[in-house]
Amino acid sequence: MNEWAKRNETLVKVLFILCMVFCILGYVSSPVALVGGFLFSYFLGHPFITLNSKAVNWLLKIAVVGLGFGMNLKETLAAGKDGFLLTIFSILATLILGYFLGRLLKMNRKSSHLISSGTAICGGSAIAAVSPVINASEKDISISLGVIFLLNSIALIIFPPLGHLFGLSQHQFGLW
Repeated sequence: MNEWAKRNETLVKVLFILCMVFCILGYVSSPVALVGGFLFSYFLGHPFITLNSKAVNWLLKIAVVGLGFGMNLKETLAAGKDGFLLTIFSILATLILGYFLGRLLKMNRKSSHLISSGTAICGGSAIAAVSPVINASEKDISISLGVIFLLNSIALIIFPPLGHLFGLSQHQFGLW
């Protein structure tokens, strides 16, 4: 590797770390960070690709635990009481629809199950919880996470304007 390529690689790594720090410290909103991450990897690549599988494995576990610590049990139970039956119905309907769509599209069963679980329940944390139970391969997990994060990204950008367009209250938007 020539000197210019080494400097360029180092510059991309430093820029990646700086962007990550700005996002972690809250200087960048979630939608902007998400789109910025897509653009960064598209134009500059992933500077730490060799560490990717280890990082994803550990970050998913940390995220699941962190999500639990960030929840207020009283508020969760109060909010959940209103939409409990709706939640049960939507999870079952999503899992059933995901099963049949996976078969229709001739998808790998494990990837289909992970994508359905991630869509129905809680995205990446559901995939992290379900993948060891079904002995999913790293490829199945990566594909599922990619699909779920892409769908979440689209929802993160599209859903708030739709909620405003339909005139939904915060409560209605949360149930939706």
